[in-house]
Amino acid sequence: MNPKEEELLGRIEQLEAENRRLRERENDTAQALYTLIRKLPAPALAVGEGMEILAANGPFVRLGGYRVAQRAELSPALSGVPLGEVLPAEMCALAGAAHLSGEDTEREDRLWNGVLCAFSAHNIRRGRLTIVLLRNLAEPNVRVEELTERLQQTADRSIRMIQQVAFLLGEEVSENAKAIGSVIRALNAGGINGDEER
Repeated sequence: MNPKEEELLGRIEQLEAENRRLRERENDTAQALYTLIRKLPAPALAVGEGMEILAANGPFVRLGGYRVAQRAELSPALSGVPLGEVLPAEMCALAGAAHLSGEDTEREDRLWNGVLCAFSAHNIRRGRLTIVLLRNLAEPNVRVEELTERLQQTADRSIRMIQQVAFLLGEEVSENAKAIGSVIRALNAGGINGDEER
């Protein structure tokens, strides 16, 4: 074997080893994701490419009712199940929009299986991984937490708007004062004032 062939074989071995390390890291990441989803107390699932469920947790399956529980018996953690088979079209559209655009959807109130839920979709990797969370607004502690958070967000938005209005008004008053001052200076510089005309 000549030196170029040996060098090429060595490079191929390096690339194969790197490829193995990347696959192992990807498997570790997937396992960490599945563990995270399973341990979340709120109903949650991870959506992968093609809008298929990568993993769903127990609270999600319970909230989904009998039909989702039956589906989970055939596919543990609903892995590989198309999202449209477990969630209504309206929620799938919200999740799909977040999944494809990379823009999160937060706190959309939606009815699922007779339960009012706060729906959120958080994009992790655009088109490849999105986490969907549902918070059951019928649960008192969730309802209080959600309503408190929404009130705080509303108050924050209102304060920001008031600050912007005050700033704009201040800017406008300042600009008007400058313009009036300029006119007065121009009139005084030209010798035009009320006393000389009398």
